[in-house]
Amino acid sequence: MNTLSVSSFSIREQLGPVSFDFVDAEGNDRHIDLPYPKLLSLSEFPARARDTFGVDAVETVSFQFAGLDDPEIDRFAASLVSSGVRLVNVAIDVGDLLEVDNAQRAADLALIERWIDRFAAMGSQFVRVNPGSPFSPHLGDKAPAHLVDALAEIGAYATQHGTRLLVENHGGPSSDPAWMGNLLDAVGRDACGLLLDFGNFDVLTTALMPMLFAGATGQPSGPAYPAEMFASMDLTAVYDGIEALADYAELVSLKAHYVSEDGAVGPVDLVRALGILDAHGYAGPLSVEYEGNGDPWPQCARVLDLARSVLTSSPATTTEAR
Repeated sequence: MNTLSVSSFSIREQLGPVSFDFVDAEGNDRHIDLPYPKLLSLSEFPARARDTFGVDAVETVSFQFAGLDDPEIDRFAASLVSSGVRLVNVAIDVGDLLEVDNAQRAADLALIERWIDRFAAMGSQFVRVNPGSPFSPHLGDKAPAHLVDALAEIGAYATQHGTRLLVENHGGPSSDPAWMGNLLDAVGRDACGLLLDFGNFDVLTTALMPMLFAGATGQPSGPAYPAEMFASMDLTAVYDGIEALADYAELVSLKAHYVSEDGAVGPVDLVRALGILDAHGYAGPLSVEYEGNGDPWPQCARVLDLARSVLTSSPATTTEAR
């Protein structure tokens, strides 16, 4: 039975300024500022998502908080309780598990575990980490042993604290279904599962990443993803990737980059993608992540409506969305 949820990342342009740092593929330190206006607080999201979308579960992102000691984390936890909304997942985007320096990797592991502590205490069903930075200079055709060991360690830690570790196809080699499948097999299902993101396969990310960075230079909103730019793309590799990874999936991100005026959702055909999951017997949570521009509230609602229509028409699936 599929639970429907919405990610707070969908409303990122309404939560105030965001800054983050990373090391690119050339080893250069990069800093990005996204000076979004603050229209609401993250702690307001659970109740508003419940009332607007008719869902009883949400997903959030660690970098939307100002750090481990941000008082908004406690306010967010309290709002989950008061609204009766469940936290299905937290995307933790800190550290680099591909880092070859043992001391630095150990520090990153400790930091990730501190973030797990905060959200496991809220009852989060899952915690998602990255299988190494997609820009890491330490990438290869095969996941290195230290990455496998790190995920096994974090997975055991998450289990001990009452939550479940996931990794995501999130750029770099992790967007290669074969690489990701081999990594999950090496780590073991007991320690780690998969957050399958429909929109994070190379055919899409290769086109979108330059636009993301071009739009992250002080503009008040991110890049626009008009339907026309996807019209000529062959997305066969996306559906092949979903097919290859469906049996590993424990949480699925229904990512959309646009909702057109006629209500079309894309670029991934959610009807086709959900059909693949259904054929594999997937019954886990589905979380909407809207990455386009415009008011995200009606756009997310449209994606949810489409997902509900697919789920209710399938004899194998039902939803818990109210």
